[in-house]
Amino acid sequence: MAQERFNSLHAVRGIAAIVVLTSHLVFAIPGLDLLVWADPNATRHFSWHWKNAITYSPLHVFWSGHEAVLVFFALSGFVLTLAILKSRDSFAAYVAKRIVRIWVPFAIALLLAIAASEALFVLPIGDGYSEWLRHTPPGVISIKSVLGHLLMTGLTQHMTLSPVMWSLVHEIRISIAMPIIVWGILKFPKLMVALALFLLVPGAIWPEAFALTANSVSQSLLQTAIYVPIFIGGAFLAIYRDTLKTTIAKFPTLVVALIWVTGILLLEARWIIHDGLLFSHIASGIGAGLIILMAFASPGSSRFLDRPALSWLGDISYPLYLTHFTVLIAVAKIGTLIGAPVWVVLPAVFVVALLVADIFRRVVDSPVQNLNRMFSAKPQTA
Repeated sequence: MAQERFNSLHAVRGIAAIVVLTSHLVFAIPGLDLLVWADPNATRHFSWHWKNAITYSPLHVFWSGHEAVLVFFALSGFVLTLAILKSRDSFAAYVAKRIVRIWVPFAIALLLAIAASEALFVLPIGDGYSEWLRHTPPGVISIKSVLGHLLMTGLTQHMTLSPVMWSLVHEIRISIAMPIIVWGILKFPKLMVALALFLLVPGAIWPEAFALTANSVSQSLLQTAIYVPIFIGGAFLAIYRDTLKTTIAKFPTLVVALIWVTGILLLEARWIIHDGLLFSHIASGIGAGLIILMAFASPGSSRFLDRPALSWLGDISYPLYLTHFTVLIAVAKIGTLIGAPVWVVLPAVFVVALLVADIFRRVVDSPVQNLNRMFSAKPQTA
């Protein structure tokens, strides 16, 4: 992949991580959590009341945490496909590296969450925060619960310490299967399109497929299935990237802008078009694909995204995703203890989360990446 494409997609990853952080800060505002999660008393349509306006308009893109995760999934499909196409690693080596890359930083972040929870357990979160945030901190932490988290079962009781880990459960499962997916697209592209459509069927039959936690391992696997098509879409973009780049480069600026707008509107389909589970899942997946397409294939978009600040956000994206929720809980509890108002605490969370993520990147994430590079198969030389 050309350097500019890598930087632009790295930037998209960083922006998506900021959106996830922002989404949890917004959820901490009283009333917005109820509005988003379909309180029967909430007005689920656009109005000029500020809560409705930022929820049921394109403004939602700035705090669409779930949709940002779909962008992560499509990006993973794209980037992993490129790595697989260029790698000489065996399947076993690839699987080992993916587990290390995802699981080791997660496990360390989980231990930090446990330490923070134990240290601040007796401190409450004040009434000035949303009901969602006040009821999120876990209760008593047991060895059995911690083991369940570390095994990434996807079960409800094994995601209380790290609510964001639901996506990592699907990420690690699907990324292990990516070499098979890439082989299938190269050999049988039409069949893989049919497979992607077939894997959406559970979403049309069982609404539980869209839940973020599961009551059984079989339900969790069902949930994983509906995200596979997004990875497949990212893989197709990677395999046909040169053709797509040549085509998109010929588009005038207005067409490029329209595609960007279309991608964002589709990504936000649940909030501004229709909130049907399967419809919004498919629309958001297509929107995520369009955003990635334009980020690497449009020269102007790629140049715009190729900035040092956005590259840094890309560097801390995974650490930020892993640690920001712990920071939110800890700072909200400390803010409650010292009597700081919510409008001071939440911006402080934003800043502290970025600082913690950068430290985590330096101490944990970068060494893990370097370790994986050491075990990569070296190209043969003449």
